[in-house]
Amino acid sequence: MALVATLAILALAGVLLAGAYASATASARATRSARASLVADAAVRRALAMALMQWSAADDSLPVGGTLSHAVPSSASAPLDSADTRLVVQRLTTSLHVVAADVTVPASGAPLARRRMRMLVRRRTPIDTTMIQPPTTISRWPVGSLY
Repeated sequence: MALVATLAILALAGVLLAGAYASATASARATRSARASLVADAAVRRALAMALMQWSAADDSLPVGGTLSHAVPSSASAPLDSADTRLVVQRLTTSLHVVAADVTVPASGAPLARRRMRMLVRRRTPIDTTMIQPPTTISRWPVGSLY
């Protein structure tokens, strides 16, 4: 009788151990996914801000309907926090541009999170053509998220 009770307790312990392992694995996966989501959200916003801050003459000289693609380098300290960021600037009219960013985290391996965002910006004709001024976002649609 004691042997049967001992075997039953060992079987129960094995089941509890397997359940605890499965729970810990799922929790770790959820934590990695949540962290990747935060990194992707921050990276896409940073990419759009950098596109506005580093507006160049090449962006201004696009023909109507033309696009210009950029790859934004990742500056992560951990490999799981690295982001593959693609930035596209497209000219819609003489004064309107769309800036779109697409971020995948991590940069290599299976993706854990992906974010896409776009902005509609207006370029005013500069008074001084020697200085390149950054465009301004249109207040009605400052940022559009595509999740």
